[in-house]
Amino acid sequence: MVPTVDLDSLPMGPLSMAGLLALEPAELRRLLKSGLRRGLSSDDLQALLEQDWQGGLDTPPVQALLAALQQRGWFRRDGDRWKTHLG
Repeated sequence: MVPTVDLDSLPMGPLSMAGLLALEPAELRRLLKSGLRRGLSSDDLQALLEQDWQGGLDTPPVQALLAALQQRGWFRRDGDRWKTHLG
């Protein structure tokens, strides 16, 4: 089953740890927690997306999710790593 995220309901503004822990579904929390500290390589991100989201970086739902997270400044590419930004 592919997790569904209502992208319009995600809060705008900086992401806090408390905010991250309150996000649904669990797969979204796992994605963002995986991006903390060192972040995820593109290969690691691809593997996580295939496992939890049944799609890779190039699928439209995943692209929409990543765009929404990047727009909020929560999860973005930093060099060759994808990192979660708390703020």
